[in-house]
Amino acid sequence: MNRAKKSLVLLLALCMVFAIVMAGCTEAPPAQPADQVDKPADPADPAKPAEPAADTDGEMHELYTLLPQTSLTGVFSPDLPDRANIDKAWPKTPKDPNKIVIGWTEITLGNPWFVEMARAAEETAAKYGFQLDMLVADGSVERQSEHIDTFITRGVDIIVVDPCDVLGPVNDIKRAVEAGIPVVGMGTVMDESAPILTTVILNPFEVGYSAGQYVSTYFEPDQNVNLAIVLGVMGNSTSESRICGGISGMIAERQRQNGTFVSKEDAILAGYKLFDQVKRTGRGEDSVNKFTVLAYGDGQWTEEGGLAVTEDILTAVGDQLDLIIACNDFEALGALKAVQARGLQDSIKIAAFADGAKTGLDAVIAGDLICSGTFGGPGFGAHTIEFIKAIFIDGKDPSNLPMGTFGPVSVINRENMDQFYDDDPSNLFYKIPDFEFPKSIPEIKASFGN
Repeated sequence: MNRAKKSLVLLLALCMVFAIVMAGCTEAPPAQPADQVDKPADPADPAKPAEPAADTDGEMHELYTLLPQTSLTGVFSPDLPDRANIDKAWPKTPKDPNKIVIGWTEITLGNPWFVEMARAAEETAAKYGFQLDMLVADGSVERQSEHIDTFITRGVDIIVVDPCDVLGPVNDIKRAVEAGIPVVGMGTVMDESAPILTTVILNPFEVGYSAGQYVSTYFEPDQNVNLAIVLGVMGNSTSESRICGGISGMIAERQRQNGTFVSKEDAILAGYKLFDQVKRTGRGEDSVNKFTVLAYGDGQWTEEGGLAVTEDILTAVGDQLDLIIACNDFEALGALKAVQARGLQDSIKIAAFADGAKTGLDAVIAGDLICSGTFGGPGFGAHTIEFIKAIFIDGKDPSNLPMGTFGPVSVINRENMDQFYDDDPSNLFYKIPDFEFPKSIPEIKASFGN
């Protein structure tokens, strides 16, 4: 959602991401290039997706020259390289096709996002007669390494890794592949040197981007918006890219409102530069698009973390703030408690960018939060098992997929809540969408029109 997670540093090569997502943190068509995901409108024709922008000398847009970057995880380049020739222990014939054995090393079960993710994975595995052995690393890279060695010794058919760190499990995964066991990531995209089939995840940049577009409509086009950021963890690809995507979406919508929108690439580049200021100095300003980030802090994906960070932010700059954006519902609800405790709920708006937890959705319905986004734990768990079924049972080819599948995303707000709210009390998140097998790298590149 979808996560109390990971301290990652690098980003991945031209593809994404998810989640370490320590508390959370899954939807619009999968794996599309930056100029087409969420179908950004051409200013001259709102129904037409923007074309990939090029410089006047015919070279790629500056945005793509920045890749890979942690905060741009989920933004694809037209030069996305094939992965077909990487040894990923595929194809693989299971020992018993009637009982596929899955070894799963999970970063944590320490919050509802992960608990519900695990429950959905177990239920989906049982539906297909798969044997699921899930071990919990409790955030320990060393323990996760031990898990993978255990699965190699047991000779499981496939290993799922929700990485504690983007670099930590790479060598362990290489040992698994050498032993003839394919590996699929879940929740957070690892370093590109990991020979995984792919990572089951939604596009964290795009879930932020769609939420940011919606959030921007709450402010006048000429208003300078002072905001603060509650990240999951700085350095985590899911966290950074979701927030960078949100800032980029706000800028894009502001530009559309003011008639200055040129391309999605331009808006993302402006968002990236603003977020980069924040990473380097703790604050940032975009005087052209009138957004100023006054403060940020790591909420560690939890309500308690969001509360603590926001209390510090309010002490420092609370009298100047118009908006607080949070990585997920849990952090946003913590921020809401802090804002309400100081009686500032009428002057400071709060938005969650992801998770779609029912507690967050209820706050959106009540008008306490502007929005949430699709990145729920149950979808991640169920779709990981569905992916395994697709490659082992349905004959789908995973040999040339990007590092992250980046399924479709949506912002959840009061206007579209009926599409997402699940009345089933056993589901603590939004409705689990149908599984779609991810697009291959050639299919992604074809969507650029090349």
